[in-house]
Formats: sequence, C-alpha cells, structure tokens
Amino acid sequence: MNKVDFFIVGQGLAGSLLAAELLAAGKTIRVFDANHQGAASAVAAGIVNPITGRRLVKSWMIDALIPKAIETYQRQEKLLQKNFLYQTPIQRAINEVSEENLWITRSGYEDNIAYLSRDLIPGSPVGMQPALARGIIKQACRVDLPAYIHAWKNYFLDRQLLEQTNFDYASLIVESDQVKYNDWSADKIIFCEGHQVVNNPWFNFVPMVLAKGEVVILDIPNLSVEEIYKSNLTFVRLGGDRFWVGATYDWKFENGNPTEVGKAELIEKIEADLTIPYTIIDHQAAIRPTIKDRRPALGSHPKFSNLILFNGLGTKGASLGPYWSSAMVRFLIYGDAIDASVNLDRFNR
Repeated sequence: MNKVDFFIVGQGLAGSLLAAELLAAGKTIRVFDANHQGAASAVAAGIVNPITGRRLVKSWMIDALIPKAIETYQRQEKLLQKNFLYQTPIQRAINEVSEENLWITRSGYEDNIAYLSRDLIPGSPVGMQPALARGIIKQACRVDLPAYIHAWKNYFLDRQLLEQTNFDYASLIVESDQVKYNDWSADKIIFCEGHQVVNNPWFNFVPMVLAKGEVVILDIPNLSVEEIYKSNLTFVRLGGDRFWVGATYDWKFENGNPTEVGKAELIEKIEADLTIPYTIIDHQAAIRPTIKDRRPALGSHPKFSNLILFNGLGTKGASLGPYWSSAMVRFLIYGDAIDASVNLDRFNR
C-alpha cells in the first residue's frame, strides 16, 4: 500500500493553499478532486478588500490577512513561475451626499487611514454613469483564482499528486492511527470541499449557508477603468477589454447552473452602471460555502481526530485562505491550537 502524510479532498482555493503549504513544510500529500460544477473558486473575482459594505466596515483581521496573503501568493508565484496576484486599489462610486459624508468620516478613523483615501476624485470613469465622486480603497489586491488553481492543478498532475476523481466516502477506512483509501494510506485526511461539505457524512453538522452567485464576462472596448470599480456591480479588468462583472446573491436555488433570471438581474444593473456599449462573452455561476457566523471552520472531527475540516472561506477566501491555511499547517504538524473564533469545536459546545 502506498503511504503519504496527508490526503486532501478538494483542490479549490482552500485545498490548493493547504496542499502548497504542506509541501513547503516537507510533507507528502495526495489530492482528490473531480472539478465539481459550481465551485466558487473557479468563478470568483478573488478580491482582497480591506473595507467592505455600504457602511465602510473594516474587514475582520485585515491588518494580519493582507501581508500574509501577499507574502504567500508572491512566494507561490515564484515557485510556479506564474502571475496571479495583482495589487490594485479599488475605486468606489459615491452617488449621494450622505455617502460622501460617511466616507469623509470613516477615512478619518485611525484604523482606516491606511485603507481609505482622504481625498475624493470628482466624477466617474469614462463609460460609467455620472457619480458625485470616487473614493479609493488602498492596499486592495486581486488574485486570479482560476489561473491560480489551474497552475497548482498542473503542478500536482506533473508530480502525480492529484487523482481526478469523485471521492467515495464509503471507501474511506478510518483507523485509530491512519486512514486508508483504495491503495493508499495517510496519517490524516483534510476535507477542503467548499459547498460539497453538505454531502460529507462526517462534517455535515457544520451550519453552512450556501449562496449562489452569478457573474458575466463582458467585452467593454471604451471603458476607462484600469482598476477595480464598484458601483451597482463590481467591474474587474481581466486584460484587454475583458471585464469580470458581478455578482448576484441567491439563497434559494436548484443547482449551480447559470440562470436566465440571474442574467437578467445582472443586465439590469449593468445598464444602470454603463453608458457605453458592451458584449456579453460568458455567463457563469458558483455556490459560495459560507458558515452561518461568517467565520471559517477548521479542526478535527469530534470523534475521529484524523478526520480534519478546512472550509468556510466564503466570499473573502482570497484574503482568509493564506492566513488560515498556515494556521492549519501548524495545527497538523506541530499540534498548535486553532483559534477559538474558527475552531470547529464551536459547533459542539
């Protein structure tokens, strides 16, 4: 029987980050992934945004998350010889005086000075509906998640570390000191399945809130947005005249497929944002794996210590993933305690 230190189920953002960090620590792995439809990592814009929401709230732990994310992605870019991290500010439309007053107030807070520009830019970019002004969110960045995951997929395949198959829970044998799957054994198995965790017989007790999001890829030849621009929707330049534009939120859905209803909602908001012609190139959908308390879920199964969960990165996965994958590696290798705010034990109290 072949032996590795860890099995990893799922090669989305969470699984790729964790696998990379375990390899960097000198551990052996085997990854299982079947390219599940509706995986959030394949569709998300990968934005690291320090200030979010209409009320301009500072993101949880962002002071620690941003430097860790930049260090991790830049290190992995060198290893993979691929570019997927783009440090770029976010321009945010300000349409009303009340929004302008809120921005001026929030940008004066000591905790926000590093992230919110004090001075506003009059008007809007060429091609966008007129706005009162634009505020700049600093220290933001974007991770090209499809490129990131594809690069790691090729890396794993080249080294025969990835098995492209549906993971069969019934075939996993759990023993006191190891787990076995087909012709392989490992000390532990880590499930990084995203929204598929609802089908996992060991971790389906985790209170997931699944939200479907739909996005479009547009060709907008004359739009003068070079950065990320947020108005009714978020516009992210992907290269040339191609833009990622989204997203919708739907908590009641039948499957992970794009819908005409979602497309119509996007078009209505696009028309409210743009003043110039555009062409829809693609329409995509994904299911976001979010925990009810909006925190990731890390830790061991309450009865089987060699069954591990790393999930719930949600819409902020690009920023949360590097920090918490590092924490997970310290837990797996050195036995470091997992912070109570993300520890899986919080669902068993």
